[in-house]
Amino acid sequence: MLFLAVTLGFLVENQREHMVEHRREKQYMRSMVEDLKSDTAKLNWITRRRTLRIKTLDSISLLLNEPVNTAYLSDLYYCSRLSRRIANIGFINNDRTIQQLKNAGGLRLIRNQIVSDSIVLYYNSVQRLKMLEEREWEYIRDMIPYSYKIFDGRIYDKMMDEEDRVHRPPGNPALLQYTKEDLNAFISSLHSIKTSNVAYIGFSIAVYENAVNLLETIEKEYHLK
Repeated sequence: MLFLAVTLGFLVENQREHMVEHRREKQYMRSMVEDLKSDTAKLNWITRRRTLRIKTLDSISLLLNEPVNTAYLSDLYYCSRLSRRIANIGFINNDRTIQQLKNAGGLRLIRNQIVSDSIVLYYNSVQRLKMLEEREWEYIRDMIPYSYKIFDGRIYDKMMDEEDRVHRPPGNPALLQYTKEDLNAFISSLHSIKTSNVAYIGFSIAVYENAVNLLETIEKEYHLK
């Protein structure tokens, strides 16, 4: 009789813990859905901005092919300065829930294997996107020394306002006396940046699709709609 009472008590306690863990799991998934909605909005915005950036990068190459045409030097300064700014078009995902899960013991709390696999797939794709951005920064760092040999730093300084926004310089400020080798190195680095930007667009779309798939999977598996 005592054995039966102990056994029943154990089963009741085990069932209670199971229900508590299930509620926690569902709470985590509700939180992750909100994170994913934030991420997809950011990825959409980044894709649009980087698509516009293609025109800016192409304009630099086009304008440098006509260095004697001083009518467009202001545009050239403006586009060249923008080419180095990618901090505002890099993806920083909302990792609130995934960090909470790590602190609570990792994905073992997510018992649904379909959801768990989709989470791993999504966050792995996010990390690869960040690696691509780091490579783009390397291309920009390679280009900067040559840009200093072509563009006047004093003009660059006047193009920035107190809120760190870039403005076209007035008039058509002259370029520096650069060499053919400096120009070629600058354009080569610019080509790498253009290629990286296109790759980033394509990969951000893939990350977006992974995010949407994960979001829909969570809502379906946990009946959150």
